[in-house]
Amino acid sequence: MFSIDSIGAPIIIIAFLVEYVIALRSGMNEDLPKDMLANFALGLGVLVTGLLMKGVAFALYSTIYSKALFQPALSAGLWVAGLLSCDLVLYWYHRLGHQTRLFWAAHVTHHSSLHFNLSVGLRVNCIHSFYRFLFWSPLCWLGIPPWMILFFESATAMWNVFIHTERVGKLGPLDWIFNTLSNHRVHHASNPEYIDKNLGGILIIYDHLFGTYVPETGKVDYGITKNIHTHDPREILLHEYKALFRELKQVKGWRDKLSYLFSPPGTSPKPETAGATIGQEVMEAV
Repeated sequence: MFSIDSIGAPIIIIAFLVEYVIALRSGMNEDLPKDMLANFALGLGVLVTGLLMKGVAFALYSTIYSKALFQPALSAGLWVAGLLSCDLVLYWYHRLGHQTRLFWAAHVTHHSSLHFNLSVGLRVNCIHSFYRFLFWSPLCWLGIPPWMILFFESATAMWNVFIHTERVGKLGPLDWIFNTLSNHRVHHASNPEYIDKNLGGILIIYDHLFGTYVPETGKVDYGITKNIHTHDPREILLHEYKALFRELKQVKGWRDKLSYLFSPPGTSPKPETAGATIGQEVMEAV
């Protein structure tokens, strides 16, 4: 049922090894190989936790699906509905990761590299594997089969690894429909005009619908606007959680603490700066 994982994981690892050898032989700055090794370590973590949590997700999805409003027969229409609905959930889940301190604490791991290559696609925080599947569970009640949701999750994960490269330019009309390499370069930029843009998974249509689409028009500066300058996987994984909970101690009362967790990244616990905007989120996030 999940054979896409057994096929995809080896392909991703082989692609990483090829790219790593190229980086070593190209005589580039030693920072790049170190960054790639850190990304690979983080990628192994998310592959293991993701595999474990798929069983949990499938059990939950199956329970909800047994009580679904309806269970349509497999058809081309159901495949289209599955793709559109799964990508819509991913868009809003991804957007939440950019707009709240709590979820940005995990997602910042993916954005904290100063490079942009296939290995950055592996630079994912494994902590989110323990809860992200919950956001897709309502689709089961609406009639999307559990196996289809997990299929699109795996397909999207593979897609999002291979769009991390500068070796391919723009793709014309495809850039208006899909989350292409050009669109994803924009997403990883720290340029003010590019921050929090192009949040789609496989498709880019929801960015057009909800006003977060920006085409690649100029040089992209990768990373976050206050970079962490470390290749320690533990620090890459946890640095924003440390900052978040350190600041959370300054907030009094459980209601204010909860509100702070869901405030925009960059929001200060101090009353005079509590109104920080989304546009400031990466500036103060780490």
